[in-house]
Amino acid sequence: MADRYIIELTDRKYRKFWEELLAQLDFVKVAPTAKPLKKTKKEAEFQEGLREAFQEMKDDLGGKRKMQSAKDFLHELRG
Repeated sequence: MADRYIIELTDRKYRKFWEELLAQLDFVKVAPTAKPLKKTKKEAEFQEGLREAFQEMKDDLGGKRKMQSAKDFLHELRG
């Protein structure tokens, strides 16, 4: 396996320079990296709620917590 290095540029004006330089080196393979997606506040809140729901489900399946059945939940909604 080849050695890997990550170069983080602190100034974007040097990006083109590095891309051109690395392209000239036949022993270097440049792999594209994915930029992290920025989440809106609403998306972050949704993700956190989903994470909590999955944790509750795991706790129920593991016997740590007893969740309400879907039938009881629907009955409760009807009033």
